[in-house]
Amino acid sequence: MNEKYFSFTDTNFLVKSAVVAALYAVLTIFMPVASYGPIQFRFSEILVLLVFYNKRFIPGLLLGCALANVMSPMAAFDVIFGTLASFVAFKLMEKANNLFIASLFPVLLMIVPALGTWFILANNEALLVMIFQFMLSEFVMVSIIGVGIFKILEKNQGFMSYINNF
Repeated sequence: MNEKYFSFTDTNFLVKSAVVAALYAVLTIFMPVASYGPIQFRFSEILVLLVFYNKRFIPGLLLGCALANVMSPMAAFDVIFGTLASFVAFKLMEKANNLFIASLFPVLLMIVPALGTWFILANNEALLVMIFQFMLSEFVMVSIIGVGIFKILEKNQGFMSYINNF
């Protein structure tokens, strides 16, 4: 990865990224009913908003996403394309100037797992329903709940200092 995101010599950064990855993976894996399937209320997805504040969260979140997706019923697809969709969403979030707008990129990129699920299940009639379900559940978790939580956390100077200096 680019040096501005990642450094093998920065032990502090590596440990913090590992903690973020573990937190994302554990929050996903230990709630499988809510985390996998066409309606995914992954509480771990709230963490993706950290990228809006600091792009250095990207490696840990990508690793956490990949680890969590190993447990998916469509593991091979989800590990590759779900993680890739997250990466694209993160790159778009970096450019956003507004938290709510940034939260919409992961919602829009949910089209990737929806298309994958549709393709694997080979159900032509369910495509629009799957896209709607995936995007709606991501919108609820990230754009409604996540943005609400982060708007509250923005008022905490200690928290903001930590994530800005990650």
